[in-house]
Amino acid sequence: MARLLVFGIIIWLAYFVAKSIWKSLSPPSNLHGRAPGRSSDAELIQDPQCGAYFMKSQGIKGIVDGRVMHFCSESCYEKYLKRAKGEKP
Repeated sequence: MARLLVFGIIIWLAYFVAKSIWKSLSPPSNLHGRAPGRSSDAELIQDPQCGAYFMKSQGIKGIVDGRVMHFCSESCYEKYLKRAKGEKP
């Protein structure tokens, strides 16, 4: 029984060492998978009107009902405003 316990501890230590070595070899990244130092403007977001994905920095920012929203184009922004007001696009 003591041998099994010692063997288990050795396996756990080997796993811990291997994990720390693997972590040190992998490139650094943050929780969102972006490289450190990159702004959140480079992230892809989805247009609430047409569903297209686009880079946040290249989109149109609009305020709808007090919330800041991002759209892929002026056209989608205007269509969304009309839909929010209950008008037909």
